[in-house]
Amino acid sequence: MTNATRFLNAYAKCENQLTKMLDNPSYIPFSQLISRCAKRSKVVSLNQQALREYNELRNAIVHNRGKEEEIIAEPCDSVTEDIERIAKLLCEPSDILKYASMPVKVIDMHTRLRDAFNLMQSMHTSKIPVYQDGRYVGILTLEQLAKVAVNGNLDTTKIEDILSDDKNTQILFVSKSQHVDVVFQYFDQLRDQGLSLLAILITENGKQSEKPLGIITIADLPKILKYYK
Repeated sequence: MTNATRFLNAYAKCENQLTKMLDNPSYIPFSQLISRCAKRSKVVSLNQQALREYNELRNAIVHNRGKEEEIIAEPCDSVTEDIERIAKLLCEPSDILKYASMPVKVIDMHTRLRDAFNLMQSMHTSKIPVYQDGRYVGILTLEQLAKVAVNGNLDTTKIEDILSDDKNTQILFVSKSQHVDVVFQYFDQLRDQGLSLLAILITENGKQSEKPLGIITIADLPKILKYYK
């Protein structure tokens, strides 16, 4: 298969997926698809300049003769491989757990802070979800532990003694079927509202009463962005 054929196949996949993303049956020029979808998809947002260039390239390598299309140019290997990469990112099945930390360790309200701290150290994490009777009740952070440690009470204090509902922090739950793009949407939305998103917990159906399958924090965003580019 020539590079031109590969390029056009990948271009068609991108165009089809962008159209589906907008759920609009009417024809929309490719350049407008990019602009609209960039607000919904991090893949499109991060690759929109390349997609605009490939839109122009597509018109340069194909000459329309009535209803027939004639290939008049051949894109290089790097360009062909890059548009195939973007098409794959747009079309691959949703797998948010692919980017999450797993498995998720949880603690209960009766756990001593010293034990919680030791668990954090062993996991190299700064936050752990708190569950009671199989339901989410809050999240313990290293910052909370540090405040208690100043008074030297880690050995006697339990989670239930310090866990509070901070209205300026948020934990969101999403189902495992969600696309990873929602991660960026949630972090951006809450940041614009002046709120802090501590973590996104992924469960079977996005319910607090379900066992957490994975967790994504702001520390995971660079890893996801690297994969997208």
